[in-house]
Amino acid sequence: MDDRKIALMNRDLFGKDRPTNVISFSYLDGMPGEAVGDIVISVERAADEACAAGIPFYERLFGLVVHGIVHILGYDHTKGASEARKMRYREKNLMGVVLGHPAYLALIDE
Repeated sequence: MDDRKIALMNRDLFGKDRPTNVISFSYLDGMPGEAVGDIVISVERAADEACAAGIPFYERLFGLVVHGIVHILGYDHTKGASEARKMRYREKNLMGVVLGHPAYLALIDE
């Protein structure tokens, strides 16, 4: 989605009247089925962040997907430095898998 839509979602759900890059929802604590959660990403913000960091758009996009997945699994960087380190460690490991995967490498070679 774009910044406007994710800002509305962020305001309505979390009381934060601003856009954010990613919002995730975990279903691990009660919603039966195959889905473990949902991830909503501002593609507009991902593009801006990729440009600012000097990295490919898809690297930033997948970084936000990974960030959302790690949140769904129960990690939360806002719960203190120790939790933030654990979360960042998980993200780095998953991003290593993503960035080295042949499907990602083919995508960035296009």
